[in-house]
Amino acid sequence: MTDSRQQQSAALDDIEAQYHLMIQEVEDYAILMLDCEGTIRNWNRGAEKIKGYSQDEIVGSNFRVFYTPEDRATGLPERLIGQAVEKGKAVHEGWRVRKDGTRFWGSILITALHDRGGNVVGFCKVTRDLTERKAAEDQMLQTSRRLELQNQELQRFAYAAAHDMKEPLRKISLYTTVVLGEDTGKLLNARQLSALNKAASSAEQMKNLIDDLLTFAKTMEKTEHFEVVDLGGILSGVVAFQQEALDEAGGSVVYSGLPAVRGVGFQLRQLFANLLSNSIKYRGEGRPLRISVTAEKVRGPGSGKGYFNKISFVDNGIGFDPVDKEKIFDLFERLHGRDKYSGTGLGLAICKRIMESHGGFIRASGMPDEGAVFDLHFPSVDQSGN
Repeated sequence: MTDSRQQQSAALDDIEAQYHLMIQEVEDYAILMLDCEGTIRNWNRGAEKIKGYSQDEIVGSNFRVFYTPEDRATGLPERLIGQAVEKGKAVHEGWRVRKDGTRFWGSILITALHDRGGNVVGFCKVTRDLTERKAAEDQMLQTSRRLELQNQELQRFAYAAAHDMKEPLRKISLYTTVVLGEDTGKLLNARQLSALNKAASSAEQMKNLIDDLLTFAKTMEKTEHFEVVDLGGILSGVVAFQQEALDEAGGSVVYSGLPAVRGVGFQLRQLFANLLSNSIKYRGEGRPLRISVTAEKVRGPGSGKGYFNKISFVDNGIGFDPVDKEKIFDLFERLHGRDKYSGTGLGLAICKRIMESHGGFIRASGMPDEGAVFDLHFPSVDQSGN
């Protein structure tokens, strides 16, 4: 028994020696032991590489030496030790100081060490130099901010330019209307009259394009004024507003049980108005237009995405080729010629932007001459799934 215990003890001593040798040789991490006051008791090769001190220079010093004057003034080292004592470990990222005074971005883990009685007898501190990652993140953030500022400038320019274009366009429309309202048959020949009518039609198309561009620019603006909005009430108002166009198309809209979502009321009205106008415009020939809007709660895509309110906007119109299900949301994208269907190609792009600004997304599906389905996914107000 005595020989067996001696062999086990020798084996454990050998394993412990190998363990310390392994730690000593690690170069990518600074691994060191601290006593209860934060005094450094040992030093590995990684610590020398990252922090610049040799073992003889640093052992016996307090680990506060690695922290910036600002962090020492606020007592950060002591707070991390206290957190390790209270919770068993402390995790932190921040600027640290090398021997030569230069700084590096360190990710640190301080773990409390206990004796068999549960008393804290010291700490193990592991530090990793993440300066390169920090520089890349800062560069990315700076680029993102610069692009955001450029985007804002571009939006302001587009908004101002569109507004400035509306006034001369209004005058063109007014003058062509005045001329066309007179006895133009005696003043103009057929070719001239056709050209004037085309000018009036082009002016109207330009007006619609400017209006859609202004709407799209407005949806690009960040807003924090979200509130709980009843989608049923929003859709009811949109249907009432477009009832005349629905009647002309012999159309009807059936919906019930639409949920409330967090959003911006005027944007959600624009969303449903665009979808309803889209269905009216692309209705099938020889059959009355039928639109149904239903709702269900579904899980988000992937794992950990929470619950979404899925609103399905379904019509029996001309539909589209499934290969175009992504393409139809592109800016200025038109699947049909302007000579048959009017429009600017911005309606569905606006819908997509509105859904993105509400933290959701829109998907389309359809088949030629069998109708189209637009699925709107809004983050659920109630994430319990009930």
